[in-house]
Amino acid sequence: MSSTEVTFAAPGPGTWELDATHRGRRPFSPFLREAMLHEVAGGFRVVAEGYGIPLADVRAALVNGCLYFRMVGIGESDKPSKPPPAWAMKVMTRLHPELRRRKRTAKRAWRDRRWRHEVDNFFERERATVVAANLKLQRVDLGLLTDDELADAVLVRLAHFATQARRNIETHGGDLIPAGDFLAHCRRWGIDDTEATALLRGSSPATVQTATLLAPVGKAQAVDAWLELHGWRIITTDDIDRPALAERPSLQLAALLAAAKAPPDPDATPDADATRRQVPPAERGTFDALLAEARYGMRQRDDNVGVRWNWSAGLLRRALLECARRLVARGALERADDVFELAPSELGPLLRNGTGPTAAEVAARAAFRDRVEAARAPHRLGPVEEPPPFDVFPPALARATAAIFAVMEAEGIASESTGDDLRGTGIGRRTYRGTARVATSADDALDRLEPGDVLVAPYTGPAYNSLLPILGALVVEAGGTMCHAAIVAREFSVPAVVGVAGATTRIPDGARLEVDPVEGRVAILD
Repeated sequence: MSSTEVTFAAPGPGTWELDATHRGRRPFSPFLREAMLHEVAGGFRVVAEGYGIPLADVRAALVNGCLYFRMVGIGESDKPSKPPPAWAMKVMTRLHPELRRRKRTAKRAWRDRRWRHEVDNFFERERATVVAANLKLQRVDLGLLTDDELADAVLVRLAHFATQARRNIETHGGDLIPAGDFLAHCRRWGIDDTEATALLRGSSPATVQTATLLAPVGKAQAVDAWLELHGWRIITTDDIDRPALAERPSLQLAALLAAAKAPPDPDATPDADATRRQVPPAERGTFDALLAEARYGMRQRDDNVGVRWNWSAGLLRRALLECARRLVARGALERADDVFELAPSELGPLLRNGTGPTAAEVAARAAFRDRVEAARAPHRLGPVEEPPPFDVFPPALARATAAIFAVMEAEGIASESTGDDLRGTGIGRRTYRGTARVATSADDALDRLEPGDVLVAPYTGPAYNSLLPILGALVVEAGGTMCHAAIVAREFSVPAVVGVAGATTRIPDGARLEVDPVEGRVAILD
């Protein structure tokens, strides 16, 4: 089958949005699909309920293995329709039992600054426990286990990943809500997202942790500490079918060489005065408070996902690679990477007694996933649904709704390039000219990048944190001002344009580029 024979249809009524900012358009590996469906959607429901956001459900569905979401408002039917008139919405928000409960919850969340409790709990209690659990699993010599023990070890690591993935999403409100609240208010004051998010630079120490840990280059203990804490984290995606840092010595070397430069100062705070002057004088105190809260929440963002998701996923990958080594040796798999095409229920029997899908059947699944990725899943399936008018909600409910929608918009696709334009959202104030290096992965980038090049990629993940210091500029297809690429570009002061549709196919490798973050434009000079 060719990529054109892969079709995508909405999995149900309404609008379904693709989660592409963390993995591009590659389908999830079968081994993780059930966990993704249950834990991610379930985690977002906890966020909605905890902050009084009027969502009845966050539905998740797989289309050819690609993860799509649909948000369903309280009182909304499965059959999409136009929102009721403003007067009817206003009455419903005051009479509907669940909306009344959410209103009370939202009031408490704003009054108690719920996000601070989540951030404090992560750093003061949960983080150390998760790190200890990860290290305990990491120190197991998987090669010494029997097949039965190894099959059990995989299930233990899958359960650990599912727990940590869900907890990562459940506590995501700790950074999403204050950041979204700040953005929503700034929009009301006429301050665009690019200018507002620039003030968050320096608030996410985990984003530059590699550079900080490796600052004393040449000290073996610094490298050992870095590899112990980061070696088995997945680096280019949120799935387990791509390598961890421990598997890529060349990437480790790149990080060490980049660390020879002075690392970014995690305590550097941008000057907010120019932005603050755009706020009405009577509301500048509110601006200051919102910015402080947004920066407080951002402390946990990359650390939470790195410790909980990336690391636990990497540990699951490590166990599956040991399974793959044995299964390939027995002829049960054609390639080691095919192990990720198995469902959890298939792995144990195949490892223990050789029963299950044939090597050819599993290889066919991998080939189909490659075709799905080449087909480039649409960002949206189904008709566009008109959102309800937020301003008819009671104040606390309206504020929570505006916050979550603002930050989700800022994380997602920023723009669609049209015609010959290559446009998106700019990060930074400095225009840069350099040679384009078009890459589909961090490994690909590492093989060909030279200092000062412009990296053009579908998206970025934590692996690129090690490469940022040598880049002249960054261009990515997916994301907005709160996506990973935007955050790391700000932290490392690298000019970037994000959300440039089709950048990797429309920009020739080796072309001379001009990256203008002020205009949000990328120009091919020759």
